[in-house]
Amino acid sequence: MPDTKSDVSLHEVVYEVVPNLNMAEKLVNNTLESIMEAATDPLEIMRRKEQQDAFRLEVRLVRMHLEHLLTRHREDVAALVSTDGREGASMVKLDRNEAQALRSAIDIYQHVRAYQRGERRHPLASR
Repeated sequence: MPDTKSDVSLHEVVYEVVPNLNMAEKLVNNTLESIMEAATDPLEIMRRKEQQDAFRLEVRLVRMHLEHLLTRHREDVAALVSTDGREGASMVKLDRNEAQALRSAIDIYQHVRAYQRGERRHPLASR
């Protein structure tokens, strides 16, 4: 995963950050769904639903800013994808929102990986 300076490789965004975010989102949503299905306490179900809604909003905002980045550099992204990532991995400057989205995507993924390794009790950060 890239560090979160003001420059990033489009290759890292397209082939690491976005797929890792997709995987993390799926795992978190599946985990929360399983917890809600197994829960008998209505307050627990409501709390998990609120967590799920907050997580979905966070991921939506991250995706919106990553999409903005990829749209700004659509020609470079098209060149990169057309060669299956072998060529055209240019470095691009991130605006403030894109940099925050990249940091958030990386944080989400790292929290999920820590959960998978048994280092966290829950896949969501600060939950």
